[in-house]
Amino acid sequence: MCQKRCTRKRSNKQLEQNVRPGDCWRRELSNRFKFECTRYTYRAMSSPPLTHRPCITFLTDFGTRDTYVGQMKGVAIGINPNLHLVDLSHEIPPQQVLRGAYAWNDGIDAFPKGTVHVGVVDPGVGSDRRLIAAEIEGQRFVCPDNGLLSVILERSTLQRAVVLDQPRWWRSIVSSTFHGRDILTPVAAAWSLGHDIRELGSTLTTPIVTLPLPRKSKGRNSVSGQVVEIDHFGNLITNIDASDLPKTFASFKVEIGSFPILGLTHCYAEGDPGEPMTLVGSAGRLEIAVRDGSAAEEFQSPLGQRITVRWTEVAQ
Repeated sequence: MCQKRCTRKRSNKQLEQNVRPGDCWRRELSNRFKFECTRYTYRAMSSPPLTHRPCITFLTDFGTRDTYVGQMKGVAIGINPNLHLVDLSHEIPPQQVLRGAYAWNDGIDAFPKGTVHVGVVDPGVGSDRRLIAAEIEGQRFVCPDNGLLSVILERSTLQRAVVLDQPRWWRSIVSSTFHGRDILTPVAAAWSLGHDIRELGSTLTTPIVTLPLPRKSKGRNSVSGQVVEIDHFGNLITNIDASDLPKTFASFKVEIGSFPILGLTHCYAEGDPGEPMTLVGSAGRLEIAVRDGSAAEEFQSPLGQRITVRWTEVAQ
């Protein structure tokens, strides 16, 4: 245990020489700031100004084996070195725009207003499909206009949108197969520097493309929907929201095909090992899971599998 208390200010070089392994010190050395030595820490005499680091997220179907994601990040920090870059997901199944739309919707609420989200699930790259930038309830999106915003726009209000038709924001050489790197990312980085959306392109004159979404049907004591996502753990995530389900019930049954699952659990740990269960997951939608297993493997359920929930009310 350290027996001495040091109150004398020392240079960073002296601190590095005098602090030894085993001393109860935590070193926080800086060439920019003077530090005072106390028993447990070096306390900054003056703190650097707090600055907001703009954030860009990336959602793609690129995977992580190739260099595509890294190239987009390199372009982004070349334009704005102060960026904070976040990988939302790069494991969207290739060309599955609707899967990307659900994943994007699930992820954006974790980020502060003003975040720029780049989405590249773009089977039409190089064609005449539009590239757009959109502001939706304080969040910013840059993506192909192919339905990636479908789920977000179902629950949120579009504020402004433009077509990315201003080449001055793009890279000087644009590949016909990599608009994510050469157009979308440069535009996103420029937006993060404070440019107004109206500078990035022309105002949209036709609606943003949306895809038909799986629909729900509701009865007095029932609701039916579909499996719309399968996550890394094999959980079957439906389009049935928590708000579609009763807060109290006497009995509760979920039917996946002809297989019934009784009850609604609070968390995965409440299920019996190897047994199917249902619960409302972190995205706020009904899930079918298997504790210590995979519901996707258990039921061999494809996307689009019909799910029906039935319940009886608590007797008055």
